[in-house]
Amino acid sequence: MNANNLKNNAAEEGELGSELFDESGDVSPWRLRFNTIYKNLRKKIILLTYPPGTRLDVNALAQEHGVSRTPIRTVIQRLENEGLAITRHGVGTLVTDIDLVQVREAMLLRMHLAELIGQMSPRLPEDAVSTQLESSLNEFRNSYQGLSPHEFARADMKLHDYKCSLIGNQPLRRTYDDMYYRTIRAWFFYLPKLDWPTEHAALTEDFDQTIKAIKRGDVAAVGYITRNAISAGLNRLNDLSVNFEWRQ
Repeated sequence: MNANNLKNNAAEEGELGSELFDESGDVSPWRLRFNTIYKNLRKKIILLTYPPGTRLDVNALAQEHGVSRTPIRTVIQRLENEGLAITRHGVGTLVTDIDLVQVREAMLLRMHLAELIGQMSPRLPEDAVSTQLESSLNEFRNSYQGLSPHEFARADMKLHDYKCSLIGNQPLRRTYDDMYYRTIRAWFFYLPKLDWPTEHAALTEDFDQTIKAIKRGDVAAVGYITRNAISAGLNRLNDLSVNFEWRQ
């Protein structure tokens, strides 16, 4: 897999990952390969292609991606640092269970981080961004009846990526992105059990308000819209914990 192919593959996954390169601007073949593999595995974990308990076999993953075991081990280490994987002696590396306590803590942190989106080196939104968002929103609205949980998840991740594109402060962007992926898997895991009209309406409103703020060039408003959306989601999460048995 050469550098150009890696760039193309990474671009195709861009809707599911907000940051392709590291802060140093490293675009070396090794870094491109690492990011492509990392985002692919993270996507499969978040979208539950690899559900909790799935074993991540280093040899099989290396063969699948056409690389040695070294970059796979590096990717797995990063997934472990993000709480998405865990290595157990004598068992191997597994996709972690969803821990409600950790999800709540990460969502609380996301709420506060979201308020900083418009305060720490915000990037002015481009016209193309609002156009893309409107297209995604229309597609999301029109497919309501036949929308699958997987498609719902992809729409939510698209909106997250667009918001991350407005964050100019790299440490904030990286941390906010990390907290998103630490929490959103819980929603996708329990989405089939949730009230579908409520979840669809909540994401539609988040899209709609974000688009209006972007058209005004108001990045600070995007931050507060996001903060309120996370707060409402946390309240629904607390309600769910009363009605469902969550993995701890």
